[in-house]
Amino acid sequence: MNAKKTTWRHSASAARAWALIRKETKQMMRDKSTITLGVILPILLLLLFGFGLSLDVKLVPVTVVRDTSSPLTHDLYTSLKLSPYFNPTITNSWQEAERMLRSGATSAIVRRQMKESPDGLERIQIIVNGRDSNNARIMQRYLEGAASRWASTRQSNLSFLSGSGAPETPGRAIAETRIWYNSEQESRYFLIPGVTALIMTLIGALLTALVVAREWERGTYEALVATPVKRWEIMAGKTAPYFVLGMIGLSLCLTTAIWVFEIPVRGSLLLIIAGSAIYLLIALGLGLLISATVKNQFLASQIVLVLSFLPTLMLSGFIFDLKSAPAIAYYFAHIFPATWYVDLMQTLFLVGNAPGLIARDFFIMSCFAATLLSLAGAKIKKTLE
Repeated sequence: MNAKKTTWRHSASAARAWALIRKETKQMMRDKSTITLGVILPILLLLLFGFGLSLDVKLVPVTVVRDTSSPLTHDLYTSLKLSPYFNPTITNSWQEAERMLRSGATSAIVRRQMKESPDGLERIQIIVNGRDSNNARIMQRYLEGAASRWASTRQSNLSFLSGSGAPETPGRAIAETRIWYNSEQESRYFLIPGVTALIMTLIGALLTALVVAREWERGTYEALVATPVKRWEIMAGKTAPYFVLGMIGLSLCLTTAIWVFEIPVRGSLLLIIAGSAIYLLIALGLGLLISATVKNQFLASQIVLVLSFLPTLMLSGFIFDLKSAPAIAYYFAHIFPATWYVDLMQTLFLVGNAPGLIARDFFIMSCFAATLLSLAGAKIKKTLE
């Protein structure tokens, strides 16, 4: 008899939870703003960050100052022209080049030193517009590399023409650079995994931050309290539809990343899906906790933007490397779950299945998910106080 009663209670509880899930799903489908945030906005964000936003420096306008040694200057100009990073022009005077730099018509000036150096080496002066410090550093490295290649090629040609062969320098070390994990140096390779975290945050936290608060504002929470539903059933009814919507958003992100932007997936796709599901539970728990606490849709949405969206955008490490930030900002960023999720996604997309990093990120995100879902469940009460 007790077994039958327990089975009946479980089936009744599951039926109530399923009824709440159906009710929330129908309400979600009728709300056009929810569909916009869950489907249309992810597509716009992917296209914006994939095509519109780029941290790569290409076709930089560079001015080469022509001097009396015009063949050498022309060789330097040709060397820059063949690079995809520069769009060089030639001017005949230093004054004209300086005017172009001041007006913004060019971003850098390159000229050969007229004074003969004591060691007999070619000297190239590079002047970079430093208004944007990040671009200035990148341009400086690119120009230094291009000038070094030009100088070494010219020296090799002179040695070949003179018949002396390549000069040997005892004890000299030659550095050969290899770029791993993002050899193409495309910024979208690490931006798109970060945008996935942004989309999961919007769908999970922002939408669920409105569900309980909406019930309070419309006065329908009283009817919900009068029913025999339990707290976990309310949680299931409020989160399950948005979990499905979030996984649909994840499928859009993965499809766009792989087929549109051709981003390599060097890790396990199943691990990417599993990690995203855990992070989505974190976002759902945070949104539900805020919604049940403040009981006001506008205030809940503002708190979610401050506690989840802005940290995901600014402190997760998908726009800039957190290791270059001050120590306080670096450690402060790691109290937000988005930082660990972005690290997991970038590792699985670009590096591969690194067991230590993946296990650490999964463990920390699981702790976040369990904590936030427990707090949200404790905050949902069947009282009107």
